[in-house]
Amino acid sequence: MITGILFDMDGVLIDSEEYISKAAVLFFKSIGVPVQPSDFIPFVGAGENRYLGGVAEKYGVQLDIEQAKELTYQFYEQLITGKESALPGVMRFLSNAHTAGFRMALATSADKTKMEINLKVMGLDRSWFEVLINGKDLERKKPFPDIYQMAARHMGLENGDCIVFEDATNGVQAAKAAGSLCCGLTTSFTDEQLRAEGADFIVSGLEDFEDFQTIEEFNRLVLRFCARETAILVRRNAYAPYSRFLVGAAVVSAASQKIYGGCNVENSSYGATICAERGAIMKAVASEGDIKVDMIVVVTDDTPPAPPCAVCLQVLAEFCTPSTQVFLYAIDGDNRHFTFKDLLPHPFIFPTERNRRL
Repeated sequence: MITGILFDMDGVLIDSEEYISKAAVLFFKSIGVPVQPSDFIPFVGAGENRYLGGVAEKYGVQLDIEQAKELTYQFYEQLITGKESALPGVMRFLSNAHTAGFRMALATSADKTKMEINLKVMGLDRSWFEVLINGKDLERKKPFPDIYQMAARHMGLENGDCIVFEDATNGVQAAKAAGSLCCGLTTSFTDEQLRAEGADFIVSGLEDFEDFQTIEEFNRLVLRFCARETAILVRRNAYAPYSRFLVGAAVVSAASQKIYGGCNVENSSYGATICAERGAIMKAVASEGDIKVDMIVVVTDDTPPAPPCAVCLQVLAEFCTPSTQVFLYAIDGDNRHFTFKDLLPHPFIFPTERNRRL
């Protein structure tokens, strides 16, 4: 169970990339070197030494890195003050996490100067973070795992008990190398770029999380997002040459909390077609036997998102209770939430099985 939350800062709590990029461009301009904002992209999340130093290497420039950072931070503070605040949903998320009793750490590759500027701009309550780590606190920056290992260790936690929120590919690599679950935020890189580095699931920002009041509620939200990620990925393998309607589904075992995915597989003889939901439950039963389903997630490109068909609901009724949660997602982000009973209020259950199933 996740009991610790490790936050990167830039791109997770505050949308600072535009401003640090402009500040860096201004710095290089001040020393007579014209550079482009795109030059800095490979070094996002790796700390300012690499952010500035990597571009300096590209242009063959020798830098006094400490002086370069000092000037860049001056430009940065001028640019960002009064123009930026915490990203949408950040304050609500932090408040929920604090109420729930999570151990929280801020772990940024940026230097302390930039960290302090950002905290002031966002107006964050520093007491919510048990640990604050900046790039000056360690030698090896992301993508090395050191920063997240240090953050967990300082809180007395194992990395396996922590989730990392990251927006940069370097940061995702660091989180996974440390052994933590990683949520990728698409504020700086695309979902595909973050997935390629191992992000366990993707959100657009912390605003995607619903309110939660306990650690258990948060862990169920994470489980749902991981199930959605499974459904998104298996949907790509759907065999649908006739309908062109790709579906991905995931069922979560109540006993093991394992996630099983399935996609639709069509056939020239339409009656032989297998829906994604049935594929997922067959995989779950093959792995665990007579399974109880805790949660069902279905992903389609339909808006509003499509529910399971009646045949799938009847098959799923063997393994669901009336209160089993069903989440429907469209690729464009639209979503719906039902209980199983909402979708199939009166399933046929063989008489001898009714008491056991319901």
